[in-house]
Amino acid sequence: MHIRSLPVAFIAAGLALAPVPTAAQDSFPDALAAQEGATRLEPIIAWNIDFGENRCRLTRLFGSESDRHLIMFEQGAPGTSFGLTLAGSGLANFRTAGKVDLGMERDEPLETKDRFGKGQIPDLGPALIFSNIGIGRAAPPGPLQAAGLDLEEAATIDRVVLRRGKTVLSFETGNMKDPLAALNACTDDLLVQWGLDPVAHRNHVPPKWINESAVTERIVAVYPSAARRTGEQAIFRLRVTVETDGSVSDCLIEESTVTQRLESPACKEMQRAVFEPARDSAGQPMRSFYATTITYVIRG
Repeated sequence: MHIRSLPVAFIAAGLALAPVPTAAQDSFPDALAAQEGATRLEPIIAWNIDFGENRCRLTRLFGSESDRHLIMFEQGAPGTSFGLTLAGSGLANFRTAGKVDLGMERDEPLETKDRFGKGQIPDLGPALIFSNIGIGRAAPPGPLQAAGLDLEEAATIDRVVLRRGKTVLSFETGNMKDPLAALNACTDDLLVQWGLDPVAHRNHVPPKWINESAVTERIVAVYPSAARRTGEQAIFRLRVTVETDGSVSDCLIEESTVTQRLESPACKEMQRAVFEPARDSAGQPMRSFYATTITYVIRG
C-alpha cells in the first residue's frame, strides 16, 4: 500500500514532535454517528494485522465493494499513541480542510486536529493521515509505565468519527479492545526483534531526552529547497535504541507518507542526543527505546 502526499500552498517549514490538540465542541462520537445525515460506514472484511519488520499495521475495509474505505492504525514501536489513516471517497469533503474534528472514545468529545497529512491511496481515493493519536490520558513522566496501548481505554472505542462542519463520517469499527490488543502483541514482537525485553517494558520508567530542544532545532533547520518549491510535506517515524548509559546506539527513520525530494537528517542529528536511561521496576538502568513522529509542515 502506497500513500502519495499531495502538494500544499504554504511556505514555512516546521516540526511537530507531540502536537497537543485543542478541544472541539462538546460532541461525542456515538451522538454524532446517530445524527440524521451522518454517513456510517460498516465493515466489509475482518481486521488484518501486519507484523512488519519495523512497524505494525492494523487495517480494515468499510463501505461496499464498489466504494471501499480504509482505516489503518499504525505503530513503529510500543506506545500510548498511534498513527491513523482514513481513506476513501467519503474523505473528498475533508481534503481541503485546514482542520477537522476527530473522535473515538465514547466518553470523550471530539478533538480538533489542525496538523495532519493529506494523500491519495490507489484504488481507494483521498486520505487523511494523523500522527500521535492517543487514547486515554497520558501518564505523567517518571512513574512506572507500560509500553503499549491501554486496553481499558480501547474498550471504550466502538467507532472512529470525523467531522468537518455539518459533514460527519463514522467508521463503525465495533469494539476495539481485541484489535488493539493484537496491535500490542505486534509491537511486543518488535521489541524482541530489536533485542529488547517486552516483559521488562511492561513496568518501566521510559528514557528521558535531555537535550531535545537543541537536537530538534538542528533537525528542522534542513528543509530541501526542491521539496519546498513543490510544497512537499512529510510525516516520518523515528525510533532510537537507548543504552543503559543514555547513549544512542541505533536509529531508524521511515516515511509514513511517500516523499519524492524530502529527506530528514534526523538519524544523523540523533547521534548528538543524550538521554537519561530507562529504568526497570527495581530502578536499575535498562536498554530501551525512544520513538516519536516527525512532521514537516509547510505553511504560511
